[in-house]
Amino acid sequence: MISECSSDPCSFYMGLELILASESPSLIQHFGASHLIALAGTFLIGFFVIYVSRKNQLSKITTAIVVSIAFLLITAYPVKIIARYIDGIEIDKDVLFPLQLCDVAAVTGFFALILKNRLCAEITYFFGLAGTLQALFTPSVCYDFPSISYFAFFQLHSIVVIAALYLPLALGWRPRKGSVMRVWFCGICYAIIVGIFDFITGANYGFFREKAEGSLMDILHPWPYYIIEMSVLALVLFFVLSVPFLRQSQSKN
Repeated sequence: MISECSSDPCSFYMGLELILASESPSLIQHFGASHLIALAGTFLIGFFVIYVSRKNQLSKITTAIVVSIAFLLITAYPVKIIARYIDGIEIDKDVLFPLQLCDVAAVTGFFALILKNRLCAEITYFFGLAGTLQALFTPSVCYDFPSISYFAFFQLHSIVVIAALYLPLALGWRPRKGSVMRVWFCGICYAIIVGIFDFITGANYGFFREKAEGSLMDILHPWPYYIIEMSVLALVLFFVLSVPFLRQSQSKN
């Protein structure tokens, strides 16, 4: 005997409800297979676009690469929100706005590539390699393959790191004199503004209320001391990242 539901649309809607009510994807294992594949893909894509652009300066190929990177940067946030919705992951106050440091680096990277803004290029370079690169190697909240959120996470973090390297290595937009303190001051302004926002809303953008779990922040002291430590560490890393360009400017002189 054929059940009544088999000839009725209710079976389809019941199945859809089961899919939407399913559990969220599991978190990625640090340096597990899916993590290593994503890191390898980031390296290969980054190497490829930089190599091709260096060999084809002022060509349509380079223009296409620039536009593609810019597109992936500016769409990273909406893709993240859509991915969480499809994967059945809660869209809470900690992801509702693009206020994480990596989100800011993605936006500045877009403006650096499209509007050729040098300050945005410097912010992307220092924020991307001093901050986003660490998140790429030790992701705190990254859902595992094959969830859509897995691809959304690496779209943001991988492309920010690639853009941070692409700007100086492929386009030659190197940090200018005074860029370390200039970008560090921008970071302090970011910390003040986002920190106040966190205090008012109870969110944790920039991890100013709680540390990112399973990250390098675990070795720092408890709140609020780790915020001061992060600001000092950022300044040190900025100086380290500026060293290659200091040597180049000295050799030219």
